[in-house]
Amino acid sequence: MCQDEYPEGEYYYLLDASEYSDYHELLKEWSKAYNEEKAGILAINDGPLYEMAARYSEEFSFLETVQKQLENQIIYSEETAPEIDFEDLVVIDLNNREVLTAAIVSEAIQKLAKNFAMKGHDHSGTCHIQYNAKKLQNSRIKDNLVDYLCELGNYDEHVTIRDLLNFLGYIITAGIDECQTDFGEALHYYTLAFEGNGTVFDLVRRRFDSPDLVHPFIDSRLWAVAEEEADFSDRDDADEVVAPLFEVKKQRFLFEDEIMDLGYSSRDLYQNLPYDFINHRNGMSSTGQKEDIIRKINGYFAPNASRPRLRLWLSHRYRSKSSLALVSRTTVPKREMRLQKPQLHPEIAGTIGYTPSHTAIEYKNGGDPIRLRISKSLYRAIGALDANIPYTLRDRDEEQQILEFMEEIEYHEDYSEETGEIMVKDTETGKVERIDVEDSIYRE
Repeated sequence: MCQDEYPEGEYYYLLDASEYSDYHELLKEWSKAYNEEKAGILAINDGPLYEMAARYSEEFSFLETVQKQLENQIIYSEETAPEIDFEDLVVIDLNNREVLTAAIVSEAIQKLAKNFAMKGHDHSGTCHIQYNAKKLQNSRIKDNLVDYLCELGNYDEHVTIRDLLNFLGYIITAGIDECQTDFGEALHYYTLAFEGNGTVFDLVRRRFDSPDLVHPFIDSRLWAVAEEEADFSDRDDADEVVAPLFEVKKQRFLFEDEIMDLGYSSRDLYQNLPYDFINHRNGMSSTGQKEDIIRKINGYFAPNASRPRLRLWLSHRYRSKSSLALVSRTTVPKREMRLQKPQLHPEIAGTIGYTPSHTAIEYKNGGDPIRLRISKSLYRAIGALDANIPYTLRDRDEEQQILEFMEEIEYHEDYSEETGEIMVKDTETGKVERIDVEDSIYRE
């Protein structure tokens, strides 16, 4: 919203409500604007907003709507989305925003580069700030930088606008206030992009070091150029002499491919990141996904379990690692389970970019749904069987999530004490024993 087009007085703006030490005073000001039906924007951190809603909802009734919207930003299906009033208030939790999108990154580059390029400089010629800002205004370089940063979104790390602006500001200025007119590649944006501190810098380096960013022809050409430039002859010193030059040239090639004219584009380097969780999340619509998750959860406790039914395991203690055994006596057919992908509430869909950080397997049998959130770490944990990770070394917190999910389901399921199958797992050895029950007679 542009404050020139929507001036204060007619509209209500509070761009950092978190600075208020007295929530009641803030709420009186907000309530006055709300009751006067003034349109506007209030920006506040989620912690203070939750606290205000909990403490003052009886006095300020609109906070009930605020709290309901806060608690239901993310849903799992439109059919089950709760009905909430969005008529007078709309809450957008920017923690759910996906920052590394082409639109956001491109606009941020364009604005910062233009602002730094237009700043007054007390020197003749070009300083490092002007050099980097003008480079980022080149359409090809900007597009390549956008492509590279958007690729980082596949790593499922939370990136904020501040992280992005910190990265872009640093690769233009190097964190130096004074203009440097005598500078080399150390102050070029493509070198600075791999040297700063922060979330985006960490991801930029992680992506660069990935084996997926390797191309035999591009790398061999760049290595040959580095050898020639270093006047290299002794292969024993290659790592010390040529490798650093090669690395800088490859960093430059990522953004200035056409300028370097190798006959390839930086896009030739990109391949899909081989992350199983990303493939799982992005392949939610494909057949077999639900069965695969059920198989992985079953295999976490009992290797080689292949039945398309979820086997429930119970521990007699809060954490199974302290128990001598886990016991299973119930299975749930796959038709009672469904795999779901979180999405923004339909009333706020489209307001911000959103990439799910998890999926969920859900059990629903007449009551409220019971869900197990499958994050990247939990997905990796339930695939531990394939990685041959010993049961005793698996993460307690992640296992606890699974067992609590199963315990809630067990409460809703019926089972026979006279006939069926009981499985007992020794938590020290990992050995699973099967016991058949028929007419109340137990047989191993």
